[in-house]
Amino acid sequence: MKSAVLFLLAAMSAHAVEIVAHRGFSARAPENTLGAFELAWKNGTDACELDVYLTADGKTAVIHDKDTKRTTGVKLDVATTKQAELTALDAGTWKGKEWASEKIPTLEQALATMPKGKQRFFIEVKCGAEIVPELKRILEPMKDRAAQLAIIAFKRDAAAESKKAMPWVKVYRLASGKTKEKKPTDLTQLIADTKADKLDGLDLGVADFPWDAAMVKQIRDAGFGLYVWTVNKPADVKRFAALGVDGITTDDPVMVREALGEP
Repeated sequence: MKSAVLFLLAAMSAHAVEIVAHRGFSARAPENTLGAFELAWKNGTDACELDVYLTADGKTAVIHDKDTKRTTGVKLDVATTKQAELTALDAGTWKGKEWASEKIPTLEQALATMPKGKQRFFIEVKCGAEIVPELKRILEPMKDRAAQLAIIAFKRDAAAESKKAMPWVKVYRLASGKTKEKKPTDLTQLIADTKADKLDGLDLGVADFPWDAAMVKQIRDAGFGLYVWTVNKPADVKRFAALGVDGITTDDPVMVREALGEP
C-alpha cells in the first residue's frame, strides 16, 4: 500500500504546477492594482488572481474588501459607491510612496494588462450572482482567449450562474477548510454541489482541510481541476506540488518558482 501511494504521489507531481499571483505580486506591490499585475507578469507568473465587486452603478471595481478603508485610507462601501468614485482613490501609497499613482482598477483595466499567450487571470467574484451580466458583457469579446480566463467564487450562486452564462469559461468553486460556523467543510457535499453545478473544479484553502493523497484522489475522481491558496512558504509549495495540485496561489510567485526549481 505504501509503495502504491508513493507511486501515485510521484506520478501526480510530474505535471507542471501553475503559479497564480494572489492579487498580483502582492508581496512586493499594492494588491489588486495594475502595478501588482504588471510586476507579476514581468516576473513570469503563469496567472494572476484578482477580486471584483459590482459597484452602485452596475460596473466593476477590482478590490478585495467590502470597503476601501484598508487599501486607500478612505472608507467607502464598494457596493453602494459609483465606479468613478472608487477608481479615483489612491490604492498604492499604503504599500509605499513609490506606488502613489496606483488606483483601484476596473475589471477591463486589469484584464488589459494580461499578455497574449498562455498566461491568464483568475477572476474572483466577491459579491453574488448579480455581477454575472456585467461579467459576461466584459468577457464575451475575449471569447477567443477563453483559455486565458477563469472565474472563481465562494458563493455557490455566483459560480453556478457564471458557468451557465459563460460555459466557455473555466469556473472553480472556492472553499475554506472550515465553514463560517467554524465546522469542518464537508468535502463530499462540496464535490457533489460542484458537480451538480457543472463547474470545472475546486480552489481550496490550505488550512484546515485534511490534505493527503486520498483527499486529492477523491477530488480527481470527480473529474475536477484542483487549485490551492494561499501558499507562502517553500516547504508548503513542495508539499502541495507533490500532492499533484494543478496550481498554487501565492503572494510571491518568484518564491514559488524557485521552490519548484523552475528557471
